[in-house]
Amino acid sequence: MEDMAVFKSYLRGLLFRLKAIKEANKNGDKEEVDRLVSELIDETQKGIED
Repeated sequence: MEDMAVFKSYLRGLLFRLKAIKEANKNGDKEEVDRLVSELIDETQKGIED
């Protein structure tokens, strides 16, 4: 059951990041989109390596 809570927490964070990426893209802020995507990639890679 604890695994499900961790996974849901990850999904909430992912959803938050995806919404931020969508908003930055909508506003034409390429630098912010790049930054957010890089953070998401880094965090995901760290999560896989744990």
